[in-house]
Amino acid sequence: MKRLSSILVCLFAASLLFAEGESEKIVIDVEKAVEYANNYSRTIKSASIDVDSKSDARNHVLNAFLPDVSFSGTIAKPNEPDEIKAEYYSAIGSAQISLSWGLSIIEKVKKANRDYEAGVLSFEMAIRQNTRDVKKLFYHLLLQQKSLENDRKTLETTKTRYESTEKSYRSGNAPRFDVLQSRVTYQNMKRDVDNAEIALERQKREFAVVLGLSPEAKIELSGSLETEIVELDKAKLLETYSAYASDIRSLELQIESLDAERRGLNYDSWTPTLSFNYATKQTMTGLDKNWLDGANWSDKGSASLSLTWNFTNALPFSNNRIKYHDLERQQEQLKLKLAQKKDDISLDSAKLFDELETSSRALDSCRENIKLAEESYDLVSRAYRAGSAELIEVRDAEAQLNKSRLAEQSELYTYICALIDLEYMLDLPKDWKER
Repeated sequence: MKRLSSILVCLFAASLLFAEGESEKIVIDVEKAVEYANNYSRTIKSASIDVDSKSDARNHVLNAFLPDVSFSGTIAKPNEPDEIKAEYYSAIGSAQISLSWGLSIIEKVKKANRDYEAGVLSFEMAIRQNTRDVKKLFYHLLLQQKSLENDRKTLETTKTRYESTEKSYRSGNAPRFDVLQSRVTYQNMKRDVDNAEIALERQKREFAVVLGLSPEAKIELSGSLETEIVELDKAKLLETYSAYASDIRSLELQIESLDAERRGLNYDSWTPTLSFNYATKQTMTGLDKNWLDGANWSDKGSASLSLTWNFTNALPFSNNRIKYHDLERQQEQLKLKLAQKKDDISLDSAKLFDELETSSRALDSCRENIKLAEESYDLVSRAYRAGSAELIEVRDAEAQLNKSRLAEQSELYTYICALIDLEYMLDLPKDWKER
């Protein structure tokens, strides 16, 4: 009975391990991959933290309007006389409120708002860029997987041909040369397929890390490279959606932020600071007096309102003016970058639409080539089986067929990536194709 219990425990533990291994397998399509990446990607988490920092800076910039308040309590004794008597001691309680305010605070508020808006925009851009990159990686892996599946089918055909040739050789209907050639072809192809399988598994592990998953997670891709060729109206798309609108706005916000910072430095240089200070200093001499009697206390505090101008900030070689000119140069660089970006937009959009058109036409050619290659392969295979064609002719026809199929898959991948780039460039909604 004890032995039976041990066996049951072992079986239960093995079942748990098996279930744990099964749970590691994750079947994902392209949308699921994007969801994982946007939820678990370290890049997105880092961008989110940056937005939180800018949000705090915006919310706390108005703290400049809060006064500094301090309280203190003191018991003092003069150095003479030396006697320890209550009438020689003094009790002092003080409170102080001070506030300094300059016109530069207005520009600091504006800068904090621009920085926060830029942070939110950067976060949205990070998500869009992450979505684009993950989709491309997914379809690249899918292309590798489809290519491997095609190679496996070819390997099976090559193995069948090798076994058939070997059988014909044993019956005296095929030369040994054909057997050796078919075997070498099979062994070489098997080695290539094995290497491709190892490479694909390595790329899947790397893809899992990109998605924010464990490298040990077993990813299974679900999807197809087959896609509908979209009829694109370039003029209408560019009229409805602005190309790289987020990139343009991001540069504009950076320029506006620097502009606000420059104006703040000017206010610090050319306008005074208004300071208000109020202090109350309640003093009572003699600790033996009634502490609750207000007549025993005297107020030696004061209130003041002053204007202060820092003349040093106005000097050309001061840190204030040096920083001002540095910001001015940074702003000019951003303006040049913005102008260059606007010029590049028309070139990039035209290039992208050309790629889509070229890829669409190439797909039609690839599919026509596949039909011709399949017909050629069927004819040569029948001729080889009838003994009127050489083995090398079959291999050449098969190689051309595989090349045509791979060319179609590669072109589909190119077309899909171009569509993904178009969606990123114009920030297209999910249902843009239906529209």
